[in-house]
Amino acid sequence: MKLIHPLAAWFARQSRATIDLIALVLLTLPVYFLALRFDALDRYLQLTSQHNNHSLDWLIVLVVILGVAATFFSLRRVIDLRREVARRRAAEGEAHRLARHDVLTGLPNRRWFIENFDKWGTHLPAGEACALFVIDLDNFKPINDIYGHRLGDEVLRIVAKRLSAVVEPGVVARLGGDEFGILMRFRTDGDGATRLARQIIHEIPKPMSLAALSLQVSVSVGIAVCGLDADQNAMASRDGTEVETVLRQADMAMYWAKASGRCQFQFFDAAMDERLQQRVELEGEIGAAIASGQIVPYYQRIVDLETSETTGFEVLARWEHPTRGLLLPGTFVPIAEDTGTIGEMTYALLERAVNDAKGWPQHISLSINLSPRQISDPCLPQRVLGLLSQSSFAPHRLVIEITENAVVQKLDEAKAVLASLRDVGVRVALDDFGTGYSGLYHLRELDLDTLKIDRSFTSQMLHRPEEARIVKAIISLSRALGLHTTAEGVENKEVLDRLMQLGCDAGQGNLFGAPEPESTVSETFREEAELTRRSA
Repeated sequence: MKLIHPLAAWFARQSRATIDLIALVLLTLPVYFLALRFDALDRYLQLTSQHNNHSLDWLIVLVVILGVAATFFSLRRVIDLRREVARRRAAEGEAHRLARHDVLTGLPNRRWFIENFDKWGTHLPAGEACALFVIDLDNFKPINDIYGHRLGDEVLRIVAKRLSAVVEPGVVARLGGDEFGILMRFRTDGDGATRLARQIIHEIPKPMSLAALSLQVSVSVGIAVCGLDADQNAMASRDGTEVETVLRQADMAMYWAKASGRCQFQFFDAAMDERLQQRVELEGEIGAAIASGQIVPYYQRIVDLETSETTGFEVLARWEHPTRGLLLPGTFVPIAEDTGTIGEMTYALLERAVNDAKGWPQHISLSINLSPRQISDPCLPQRVLGLLSQSSFAPHRLVIEITENAVVQKLDEAKAVLASLRDVGVRVALDDFGTGYSGLYHLRELDLDTLKIDRSFTSQMLHRPEEARIVKAIISLSRALGLHTTAEGVENKEVLDRLMQLGCDAGQGNLFGAPEPESTVSETFREEAELTRRSA
């Protein structure tokens, strides 16, 4: 019996032609050897039966041949069955691999990641912990929109290779879309998870040379450390299995990393869960808050840098929540965007703002931001003009602000909508210029009045020479295109002086005044009017 298995395995490795040759030999040899023995067999039969019976000779030969053939074909059937089983097992193994691996990057996928979590996150040796990373690319969608999905796929492949190169030991998986996951163990008395997060933040944004282009993408990283404290037990009882809980924690931490300015990493803490619960509650309340007028406009002044006179105000949303107090836009504007209520909120703010401002001096303008959703709304011009007409507010006093990413994603729609507004005198400003993906092509295609320099540049221009060069370049570009420039985030006199030296037209920031409610702004204008009357 010990010989049967190795022999069958050897036969399974041979080709069909080889097996057929062996069969021919096995069938021929018995006949040959029996033929040699015919004389002895014939003499034996003559002695036993006393007559010559050649038919019996051939009967014996036939029986032997059939026995050998039956044995051989039984073996061949076993070998064929063995091969078929091997093929099926290989096919099942490949199907299992494909079901748990990403075709584009070759990395394990979300299913594999979840199924193998226990191997990494449980039964940890003393002094070790497991960290689960969730990594999301920042502003990846515009790359697909501008350069196409083929180039976007190449970016994902490069990111996968870079992550695999820096994660050792550990495992990298593509969780879906532009989101990746990492499992790693580290010593609790060290900073292995922090060092890996910093390395990812440093390595991924390096330039990628693709199709004669140099592209860069940053990442936001959320990290959850496996443990069994009371907070995590409470979350696990609510969210399901431990892997679902830890994955949700890392997702939450990644969200806060993005909200903090992108290209950052955050470790999960219990306060994030509390903030998420607050977000869920606000999602349920925001619709009623818009309808009841709890979300109100605050106004931040825009100042002419040459004359120091106030030329306008930007409308900034505030939520006067009955129990939580005054909420800033960073808390609820993303909720409005996600729930699809951002459009109604903007129209409600604009309606109230133009009613507030119609009694202000006629040279004072109002600026309000439109979301990317609104840019593609063909009814936008009619609704805006209807509000202006109803409030008797001159269209030239209104400035519509749009972001770079909204322009890139909806260029044709933006051109049509903004052209309709400009035809009646409404002005257009490109907000947060320098932080997105627009270029000279978009500036040429859109009929703009103003470029607004993002606060991330102005706030750092005194300490980082590269930021100062960007501000200078934007101002020079604006002049060349005949556009007005407004710098956001002017917080001190030194920044103001530098902007004036560079030739910036206007500024906005806490140096000139924090956002104020309508009552404060109107009171200021009344006091100024009274001083003018007395001096006259």
